[in-house]
Amino acid sequence: MGRRRLSTIQRPRFAHATFRSSQTVSLTRYYPQAQAEEIVLKANRQEGCKLLTTSIRPAGIFGEGDVQTLAGILNAYKRGKHTIQVGANENLFDFTYVGNVAHAHLLAAQLLLATAASPTIPLDHERVDGEAFFITNDTPVYFWDFARAIWRAAGYEKGTEGNWGLNREVGIAIGYVSEVLANILGKTPTLTRKSIIMSCMTRYYNINKAKRALRYQPVWSLKEGIDRGVNWFLEQDKAAAAAAAAAAKA
Repeated sequence: MGRRRLSTIQRPRFAHATFRSSQTVSLTRYYPQAQAEEIVLKANRQEGCKLLTTSIRPAGIFGEGDVQTLAGILNAYKRGKHTIQVGANENLFDFTYVGNVAHAHLLAAQLLLATAASPTIPLDHERVDGEAFFITNDTPVYFWDFARAIWRAAGYEKGTEGNWGLNREVGIAIGYVSEVLANILGKTPTLTRKSIIMSCMTRYYNINKAKRALRYQPVWSLKEGIDRGVNWFLEQDKAAAAAAAAAAKA
C-alpha cells in the first residue's frame, strides 16, 4: 500500500475541507444537496405538523454497486493507469463504507421514532431531529493509500513500485485537454479536471456529534469495506465473462 498504512492514520479532532479557487469545477454538484438539506431541516417541527427530520452527511461513499468511487479506481487499474500518482499524497480524505451509511440512517430513524413517541423535547445535546450529522468510517486516509488498498484487494501486490508522479497543476491541464478532445470525438474522457482535483483535495470530518447523539460507530472497518466492495466487483466481472463465453458458444 505504499509508505503509509491505513491503520496508522489517527482521527483528527476537527473537520477540515480544503478547496482552492481552481477547484470550483468539482463543487457545483454539492449546491443542490445543500439546498435539499436546508428544506428538509426547515420542515422539522413546523407548526401544525408532527414531522421530525434529520440530515445524514456521508463522506466518500463506497461499496457494493458503487458506480463512482470503487468503479472509477478499479477502472484505472484495468486500464493500466494505477502507476500514476497525482500530487504528493499528503491530503487526508474520508471515505465511508455504504453499510456504515445505512447503519447511520437506521440509528437516526430509530431515534426519530423514539422522539416522536416522547411527550417532551430532548435536550439540545441529545437532539436528533432538526440536526445534521457527518458520517464517515472514522479513519481518514491519504487519498492514494486508499486507491492502492483497492488495487491490492483486486490482486495488485507491487504497491508503489514503478509509480511515477504527476504535478497537480499539470494534471488539471491534461484533464482539460482530455475533456476537450473527448467532447470533439463524442466520447467519455478518460481523465477529467474533477478527478484530478478530488484526488488532491483535503477532505475529512469530525463525527463526534454523530457518536454522541446517534451513538454511531462504524460497523465495518475501512479494510473490510474495501474487501467487500472489491469482491463484489470481481464477482460481477466473473459473471459477465461467463455470460460472454456462453453467448459465444451459442
